[in-house]
Amino acid sequence: MMKSVSTALFGVGLMFAATSFNASAQDAARGVFQACEPEIKAHCSEVTPGEGRIFACMYAYEDKLSAKCSHAIDDLADAMDFLFANANEALAICAPDIEAQCSETEVGGGRILTCLSEKQDKVGAECKQVIDIFSEKFGLKDDKS
Repeated sequence: MMKSVSTALFGVGLMFAATSFNASAQDAARGVFQACEPEIKAHCSEVTPGEGRIFACMYAYEDKLSAKCSHAIDDLADAMDFLFANANEALAICAPDIEAQCSETEVGGGRILTCLSEKQDKVGAECKQVIDIFSEKFGLKDDKS
């Protein structure tokens, strides 16, 4: 069953959010948890993980965070800022290509971005630029490129 353009647009939004959050931002979040492990153990060990509670706890103790932990949090925030600032434009640019090339692709986990990347020879030049920018920004680009 083919998806409509609005479903595709929604899918692209989720694609970029899912790609960045499930791939890169999730890795960045893991990086935060690794960089902030001492702080989490010291101040947030009693907090139930999920729904941002650990991050909220760390915010409460921001004056006690190490430079390594603070930098990891800043990197994650920068990635999310980029995503939210650019997602709508990316959606508008790539919607026709998603509809034409990836409408049968399940949304989530970066599958639509992967589909577009695999079919770059069939997508428009502007969408190729979006794919490159998002892939580079979120660490999804092959080192071979």
